[in-house]
Amino acid sequence: MSLPAEVSAWVVSDGTRGMEVQSVALTQALGIEPVMKRIRPSLLLRAFPALGGFRMIPPSAGGESLTPPWPDLVIGCGRRNAGAVLSMKARSGGHSFAVQIQDPRIDPAHFDALIVPEHDPARGENVIVTTASLNGLATLDLRAEAKRFGHMIQPLPGPRVLVAVGGATRRQTVDDALVDQLVGNLERLIDNGCGLMITASRRTPERLVQALSALGENEAAACFWNGEGENPYLGFVGAADAIVVTSDSVNMVSEACSSGKGVYVADLLVPSGRIATFQENLRARKLTRPFDGHVEPFLYEPLNDAASAAALLRPMLERHLQRRGN
Repeated sequence: MSLPAEVSAWVVSDGTRGMEVQSVALTQALGIEPVMKRIRPSLLLRAFPALGGFRMIPPSAGGESLTPPWPDLVIGCGRRNAGAVLSMKARSGGHSFAVQIQDPRIDPAHFDALIVPEHDPARGENVIVTTASLNGLATLDLRAEAKRFGHMIQPLPGPRVLVAVGGATRRQTVDDALVDQLVGNLERLIDNGCGLMITASRRTPERLVQALSALGENEAAACFWNGEGENPYLGFVGAADAIVVTSDSVNMVSEACSSGKGVYVADLLVPSGRIATFQENLRARKLTRPFDGHVEPFLYEPLNDAASAAALLRPMLERHLQRRGN
């Protein structure tokens, strides 16, 4: 049995891009175009997601309506959205197949399926374990994206290196010594003839933004996207011969390892806990190398965790639809 063409799906999200990317990538890997439902998560359900199984508790504190007709499939990502996913499962009387991405730290049996990267601890019969976080990079025409931003990319010498920079996390601040080390190593790349395509995030500290912007002033060697206009990130991925990415973001590193380009990881803070485990797992699989001011292309099997997860999820969803139809 294959998925019927009319299967419907909702992605429940609080608007966080990194969460939405994973949910949408999964639905698209299933061959389903989702409806986005952006909500304001309930503080009660954020603290106690399992309470979403009780119909009398509102599924959210506002945003788009979560009311019938219910979809066949509902997907949420991150603990803050898990309660709303469970609420929809309960309120639909089990009509909606409830899928949660990332470990919400409750019993996986609350969901129909739970999809977690291997550095998350949840395991169980309905738990699908991936190497990294989900993304849709494998489905995109990155060469076309590179052509769209050719005006930024073509002046740069080769080899060209995408530099994707994050910043502080909820638990750790950026280490100034590591900032200086990163900037020095990027200067070394320029001295060795590389062209740098640099992006920063909202988490990047101002001191580092200024340093990266200064590198971009040498237009013959680097370009720095300052956040104005259309984001050239996907074009930079398509044009890159190698990628330097900071270790603080699982999503950024996961996307880099889905590109097939050689991935070099730089620290702005010392990884700890699950992020440290994630980085160790990737190095052990020879998907990444530490960044020391030198890069070269290297071969590995690019990640496509969205497709891998969808392949395991599809028969689970098919069985649900079949039982529901009987």
